[in-house]
Amino acid sequence: MTILLYRPSLDVASGAGQLMLMQLRALRAAGESAEIGCERGALRFLLRTGTRVRRLSAANVRALRPDRLVVDHGLCVPDAALVFVHNLATEASVHVPRANWGAQIEAERAFFRDLRADAPLVANSRLVKDALVARFGLAPERIVVHHPGFRAELFNPRRAAALRAGARRELGVAPDAPLVGLITSGDFEKRGLDLFLEGAVRIAAARPDARFLVVGSKSLPSAVRGHELVASGRLLHRPKRRDPAPWFAALDLFLYPARFEEFGMVVAEAQAVGLPVVTSRAVGAAELLPPVYERWLSARPVAAELAERALELLGDEQARRELASAGVAAAEAHDERAYAAATVATIRAQKRRLR
Repeated sequence: MTILLYRPSLDVASGAGQLMLMQLRALRAAGESAEIGCERGALRFLLRTGTRVRRLSAANVRALRPDRLVVDHGLCVPDAALVFVHNLATEASVHVPRANWGAQIEAERAFFRDLRADAPLVANSRLVKDALVARFGLAPERIVVHHPGFRAELFNPRRAAALRAGARRELGVAPDAPLVGLITSGDFEKRGLDLFLEGAVRIAAARPDARFLVVGSKSLPSAVRGHELVASGRLLHRPKRRDPAPWFAALDLFLYPARFEEFGMVVAEAQAVGLPVVTSRAVGAAELLPPVYERWLSARPVAAELAERALELLGDEQARRELASAGVAAAEAHDERAYAAATVATIRAQKRRLR
């Protein structure tokens, strides 16, 4: 039985695309017959990864012969054998109100209404598991949590140390200037860019030597380009890139004020390089932060509260070192190999059950 990992729109630059590639390689290494399918993005995925992708619509997937075990990564094949939940608009819309959520929410409602009764689900955080139970009445025992894994060869303290000086020179930031950053692929509204800016103003007032870096999208939103910190050169922007490790290496503190984040790989990556993190429990990846973070995590992303914690950490080198050391140690159990092994075990267990 061939295992088909399916997502309608496939992009290796996205978190879901990277995780599917991890799963594919691990399944094949384990001796399984496996392939990836998508409706859009197959050629680009091939050019970037060397991996051939089968082009299929969701309707085509549902019509495949019974010798395909379908693993749905896009909430689009309700009769799939196994479902991975990467994004949940129904929950995100509560925290990030938008006029255009309607179609996604309705699609999710239809999907879970028609969901195969015996299909297990894999959530990428306990945050998402709780939302699935609350929003769709799913039985908790039906949902397993596998936190996504970061790429350890790119995000580790040794590489960060080697990249730091060059990254700071490229940014024009002095070696001893405190640098606080927000790194994301995009969607500045969901990731709380406005909250970051509000917090940055508070931090800058107390620490005139502080500098700020925002990484994501191609440019800052037009409404932000005239902000006082941007105009003064104290806040820099860099577009998203395939390997953001140099920007992590340049930072002294990672401030992530997302209004809601199903997981948030950037938090795991920051932790892995030894960077202290200031964030809230509205971010799924906060679940991976070690117990020493308990007093530093906010319940919700409130700019004043996050800025206060950031300022305290900037003034306490010992606390920063403690968080960094504990974070690196905890990250070792959550890299891409651990994720691939856990998810492959779940997929193979479902395959055995359905034989």
